[in-house]
Amino acid sequence: MNTLNATIKMGRFLALAGLVSLSVTSCNLLPDDDDNNTSTAPSPPTPAFSDGYATLAAVKSVTFQDIPGFGQVEVDFGLAVGVFFNGVDYDTYLNAGIVSCEGESLDEQDNGSYVFLPSQTSATGIDFSGNPDWNVGGSANVPAFSHTTSIGFPTVGSITSSKTVSSGSDYTLTVANVSGADSVIFMMGGVVHTQAGNATSSTFTSAEISGMGTGTNFAQAAAYKIEEAT
Repeated sequence: MNTLNATIKMGRFLALAGLVSLSVTSCNLLPDDDDNNTSTAPSPPTPAFSDGYATLAAVKSVTFQDIPGFGQVEVDFGLAVGVFFNGVDYDTYLNAGIVSCEGESLDEQDNGSYVFLPSQTSATGIDFSGNPDWNVGGSANVPAFSHTTSIGFPTVGSITSSKTVSSGSDYTLTVANVSGADSVIFMMGGVVHTQAGNATSSTFTSAEISGMGTGTNFAQAAAYKIEEAT
């Protein structure tokens, strides 16, 4: 069985601000589709990698809510995800013992990944007012380690593009601003585009949109930064 060295080689830490704020109505894209079709809001998109021995992602899920008398109010939810590999097989995740971010324990999932989601006792999730602090208890295959990131979080503004997509047309998903990002992920209806860190928009072709059907789909943007540690 492959095991990790005494230190994590190329352990990757992500600071990601994922915006989930706009439901987009698609009009008359496919004539046989049900106009009442709706979609459930997905989790913020995160990048996937196929190198290194671990990826630990601190995620700010950002929503903008319209409050009468106050306008748009930003609401943040703190999430965390961790996966550990043997450096060869990136489809199989390793047990790493107890994993926590900012003192909050992540739950190990059936597929071996570790996830923290907001709950009734922690409605807004992890407080990321400072730099995320990670602690990994370790196992027979993964050494114990602690690490505090130093890259901070990127920022991504509210989605400013239209809430309606016309049939047979391209659609440009646009956010107000992006700063401090290495890359920006734009996603709509399950279609994902990855753009440069200064990108504030991405265009989805009519062919991509046609597969989404009519009804409501969620548009998202996620700006992320990467820190690698050994």
